[in-house]
Amino acid sequence: MAIVVKKLVKNAYFLYKMELVAGRNGLNNLVQWVHIIEDDAVSPFLHGYELVFTAGILNKSEHWLLDFAKKLNLSGVSAFVVNLGPHTKEIPKEVAEYCDQVNMPLFTIPWETRMVDMTRDFCRRIMVNDNVENSMATTIKNIIFKVGDLESQILQMERNGYKRSDTFCFISLKVEGNERSDNEEYMDKFAIYAEKTARKIHELFISFTYKENIVFVLVDYADEEIESFVKDFLEYVKKEKCESLVHLGISSNQPGIYNQEQNFERSISAMEMAEKQKEMVLYYDHLSVYKILYSVKEKSVLRSFYNDTIGLLETYDRENNTGLVSLLKTYLENNGSLQLVSEKMFIHRNTVTNQLKKIESVTGFNPMELEDKVKLYLGFYIRDIL
Repeated sequence: MAIVVKKLVKNAYFLYKMELVAGRNGLNNLVQWVHIIEDDAVSPFLHGYELVFTAGILNKSEHWLLDFAKKLNLSGVSAFVVNLGPHTKEIPKEVAEYCDQVNMPLFTIPWETRMVDMTRDFCRRIMVNDNVENSMATTIKNIIFKVGDLESQILQMERNGYKRSDTFCFISLKVEGNERSDNEEYMDKFAIYAEKTARKIHELFISFTYKENIVFVLVDYADEEIESFVKDFLEYVKKEKCESLVHLGISSNQPGIYNQEQNFERSISAMEMAEKQKEMVLYYDHLSVYKILYSVKEKSVLRSFYNDTIGLLETYDRENNTGLVSLLKTYLENNGSLQLVSEKMFIHRNTVTNQLKKIESVTGFNPMELEDKVKLYLGFYIRDIL
């Protein structure tokens, strides 16, 4: 959890005479903590997402502040504040230009403002914000899983700026790491980037863990804004060279806090399908027939249908070392064309016909009849979600 710069420094002009000099486009950067740093040699020890204060006590050269700003940016600092006075009398033009270029907000405060008072205040604000964010995560989970009184939960959200009429979109994220430590490292990294990306669009954002996955909740986002968020996030994943590790499931963008548990389940279903199909992202609304199958609560019904169709063929293939399942799938995917199946599987057309007859004898369904063809195709769809 973190707080955006503009929210953290709210009212700081009136309280501390703090002024924004440069980096306005970075006001939505996230801040996780605050530090006072005078020696730029310690910048490599920063974790990133900090707001840094300095008076420039070691500012003895013309380019010291610019070099300091560059090192802070390299360390992932979100913003920094210069205490103007005997050590740093003004902000050089090139420093302001650099901060504008890298979208790192640069603020100034007068010498009489005590940095220790500001850091104490800002750290308190960060902790209060973390408590609110954790509370919202717990509240939305309680609503989804029907824990406690629904109306009380909704009122709790409304007190923090969320409306019961808002739209809610759930994005479930699964990360496949080689080891548990790798998985946790990626999860932390992706979670903070997702929050950073989302809060550039809207402030209403919630995240929580579910089993071994992370769920992002985009509240009051338009459809195109959700697509923009997903696109930006996937570009980051590719930049980190983690395409094969990440699977995203996107729910519908549904209005109203009531009955959002079903919408949450849609994101999980889409994520599971993305993992099975080796896709980075799948939108629930694009799942076509899978949406119908996922809505079936009694999975035993689906399992029974599968066992009576494709399951029979898989058993026959195992016992007889044949490839009827592969041939049937190729046949269905090519719209029942005997010629295309013959070409793609490098077998004679008559062999294809004989194999289809064998499939009918094993399952009782004729792949060349429309109704039976649909049933067999449905068996493959069911296999994908079981």
